[in-house]
Amino acid sequence: MESFLTPTSLTSPTSTPSTSLTRTAEQVRGAAQAAGLTSTQGPVQLLRFSPMLNTEDYKLLEVPPQVLSSLSNGKSVVIRGEASDDAVLCTEDQTFELRAADTSNMLLLTPSLRLRGDNDFSDTEEGSILNVEVTGSLSSYLELRPIRPRTEKLKQLLSEVPYRGQEYEEDVGKELQVSEQRSSKKSRGPAKYTFEELLCRVQASERELIEALEKLQACPITGYWRVFDADYRDRVCQYILTLLEEEDWSYKQVPLEQTISKLEELEPRFALEHCLNCYGCRQQDDSGRVCYELSELKVCQFYAELLLRPAGKFNYHEFMSSWRQSVPDGMDTSLDQLEGLALADMTSAPPVIWHFPVSNLPHDPTSRFKSIFEVRERWTHKEIEPYISDLETPTLSIKALLLKHTRASKNSAGEKLYNSKIGVPTR
Repeated sequence: MESFLTPTSLTSPTSTPSTSLTRTAEQVRGAAQAAGLTSTQGPVQLLRFSPMLNTEDYKLLEVPPQVLSSLSNGKSVVIRGEASDDAVLCTEDQTFELRAADTSNMLLLTPSLRLRGDNDFSDTEEGSILNVEVTGSLSSYLELRPIRPRTEKLKQLLSEVPYRGQEYEEDVGKELQVSEQRSSKKSRGPAKYTFEELLCRVQASERELIEALEKLQACPITGYWRVFDADYRDRVCQYILTLLEEEDWSYKQVPLEQTISKLEELEPRFALEHCLNCYGCRQQDDSGRVCYELSELKVCQFYAELLLRPAGKFNYHEFMSSWRQSVPDGMDTSLDQLEGLALADMTSAPPVIWHFPVSNLPHDPTSRFKSIFEVRERWTHKEIEPYISDLETPTLSIKALLLKHTRASKNSAGEKLYNSKIGVPTR
């Protein structure tokens, strides 16, 4: 569209249009020529500020392709965050940070501006003058930047009331009832949460929330999402793995119904099936029976944690021997399985290993690196990568994280080492 704006085309927001401000076609053409505008095809539109100018009714949002695609396909987007949170915008499968950005030029909002291609544009007489009212002005807009879902709160919420077994559920009900009676708007005691309630409190898309629940090995129980207490989960898994040995079953083909029938007097079906889902892959055998192929990696990690969690620092060689003897027949243990789960110090006498899971570290990158360097002053790339890979985002790579938070050096063998840019006392 070839319309234009000159300083004299505007009236003050508080002024009222009068005959003295009315522009003739000749005056408009003269102003256009003085401004160096030679084309005046179509109607000329003069902008005038409304006496009811409002800058708060509208917010401008810069929409990236992913969000535009969701809106174009009729899908909803939602802004999530509690009063103390910075707001995020979520599509069905992605989370974006909302940030205010200033513009160098004032943006004017008008509902009646005509654009080339509008039906009534070509019907308007050539050179005619139209008065267009400016109803709002903005000097900033909201921009969206893809980020990792902020799911750290999820672990905290689900840890309020972990599932410890059916024998404890009556006590849990009483505790929740007392908590509800004592709670106020300012303070709320432990609670159980439905998926919809978690969506309202956790800043993540639906897909990302489901993935986070799976990662935490959460389970829906009577409509509420719960995590198993660590001791209870270990007990159920050990029942299954012991049965595997007693029945001489291959870990690659664990029959579901036979497992349930032999163990349901000890634990409920949902708990047994949930643990099989967490540590194996559901499939069917040649006869159509539902079976599970247990994951060698997950089962070996389960036994490693079972040995390391209560032990503090463990003699490295004793641990490796005990671990190797613990896993089911046919499974092989490997140090690679301990990445992001445990650390070893081969320079001590004797060498030691201890439990150091990435899941227990802070989600904030600065706090994460601080925790890492408190444990060990220097890290190789292979050692540190499992402890920071989950911090990577579409706009922040592992290389960028290391560049921002670490200082690189090389040892005598030429191997690159990373240490903190800020001095951190080691334990």
